[in-house]
Amino acid sequence: MGGERVKKYELNRKIYKDVKKMDHGQMSDFCRNIYQRGYEAGKKAAEGLSEEEVRKAILEIKGIGKKKADDIVQAIGQAEKIKWC
Repeated sequence: MGGERVKKYELNRKIYKDVKKMDHGQMSDFCRNIYQRGYEAGKKAAEGLSEEEVRKAILEIKGIGKKKADDIVQAIGQAEKIKWC
């Protein structure tokens, strides 16, 4: 995640000329497409750790066993569900 770079959108001359010729409907579609690609890229970049990765990290903490790690992972899962409702 930390080393990933955001792909920069480059408006080249051909696209610029095509945009200048677009009517309202074509421009709406063009903008919707750019937005959707950005949205999907942002969603992918924002993905966190899986439950198994979280459990593994928690189990590395001295004094936390499997049962407590499972309880913590379950609490995090519930918090995520509440957040996205």
